[in-house]
Amino acid sequence: MAIKKVGRSNYAYYGRYKKFDGSYKNYYKSGFSTVKAAKNAEEAFRLGISNNDQDITFDEIVKLFSARSSSMNIKEATVIGHESYYNNHLKDFFANKKLSSITPGMIEIWKMEMIKKKTVDGKPYSSRTINHAKSTLSRYLSYAEQLNIIPYNPCRKVSDYVNQSELVKRNEEEKNFWEHDEFKKFISFVDNEYWNLVFTFLFETGLREGELFALTWNDIDFKNGIVTINKSITSKTKQKGYAITTPKNINSIRKIDLSDTLLERILNRFEKEKKKDGFTLKYFVFGDIRPLSRTQLARFLDKYIIESGVKRITPHGFRHSHATFLIQNRIEDTLIAERLGHTVNELRKTYSHVYRSMRNDMKNKLNELYS
Repeated sequence: MAIKKVGRSNYAYYGRYKKFDGSYKNYYKSGFSTVKAAKNAEEAFRLGISNNDQDITFDEIVKLFSARSSSMNIKEATVIGHESYYNNHLKDFFANKKLSSITPGMIEIWKMEMIKKKTVDGKPYSSRTINHAKSTLSRYLSYAEQLNIIPYNPCRKVSDYVNQSELVKRNEEEKNFWEHDEFKKFISFVDNEYWNLVFTFLFETGLREGELFALTWNDIDFKNGIVTINKSITSKTKQKGYAITTPKNINSIRKIDLSDTLLERILNRFEKEKKKDGFTLKYFVFGDIRPLSRTQLARFLDKYIIESGVKRITPHGFRHSHATFLIQNRIEDTLIAERLGHTVNELRKTYSHVYRSMRNDMKNKLNELYS
C-alpha cells in the first residue's frame, strides 16, 4: 500500500494483494488530485478485494483443488474420483454458484433433485451414489473453508440420504462372502494351477484387489514366510493403463504371515517364474512384467463360480470371507485388524453383521445352558 505523486497535481496508489489461490497481483491507479483522495480510493479498492472472494464460484474452487492436489499429497486416483463425481452429479447444479451463496438449504434442494433423478437405465440413483456425491461436495467446500474463502462448510448441516427400500439389498451385500466349506467346494473346481493359486491367495490373505495386483517378488520374504504390503495398483489415472500408488491408508502398510502350505505354493511358482528371460524381483507375482487385471480376475471368478455352483461373490468378497473366517474362529480383533490393514473400530463396523450373528449364537447357547 503506497501513494506517490506522478505529476504536478496527480497522485496514484499502488501495491499488491494476495489472491484466493495464493498468488499475488499488482495494482496501480492514478488520476487523483490529492493524497487524501488517493488514500480513500485505495481503501475502497482493497475493501473490494477482501469482498472479492465472495464472488468465487464452485467451479473455480474445484479447479484450484485439482491443480493443488499433488502439493497436498492427495492421490491422483482420489482427484480423478472427485472430478468424476463432480462432472456427473454436481457440476450442472453448483458450477456457477458463488461459494458464499451455497447454504444447507441449497444442498438439500440438490439432494432432493438427485433422489428424483434417474440413471441412463431409467433407475433411481442409489443412496450410496448420492451420499458419495455429497461427500465430494463437502470435500471441495472444506477446502474453501480451509482457505478462509467461506466461514464454514454448509455440508456439515445436511444429513445423508437413507433409502429404506435399500436396506434389504444392503443385508444381501453383507452376504458377499463364503464360508470355508463354500470356498473348498469352489476351489475344487478350479483345475488351472495359476488361478487356483490366485483365488487361494486371496482367500487366505484377505488382500484388496489392488494390493494383490501390485505384489512383486521382492515383497515376499521366503525365509520367514512374510508378505509386505506397501503399494497398490489403480486404473484411475490420467495416463492409459494402470499406476502404482501407495496403499489405501497408513494402516494398509503392513506385513502378512503366510501359511506353510501357501508359502510352499508361492515358492514353487517363483522357481518357475525366475527362469523366464529378463526376470527380475520387480516382476509381479500374479502376472510378469505387467500385473493381473481386474477384468481377468472377474472373468475367471465368474467362470469357476458357474462351474462349481456356489453362491456368487465379487473379488472383494474374498477379503470379506477371510475376515469372517478369522472372526468366527475367535482370532483376536487387534490381530485381524492388523492383518487386514484396518483399525479395530473399522473392523467391528465393517463386520458388525458377523459379530451380531456370533452374539446371537452366544445368546442361544446361554438360553440352552440356563433353561
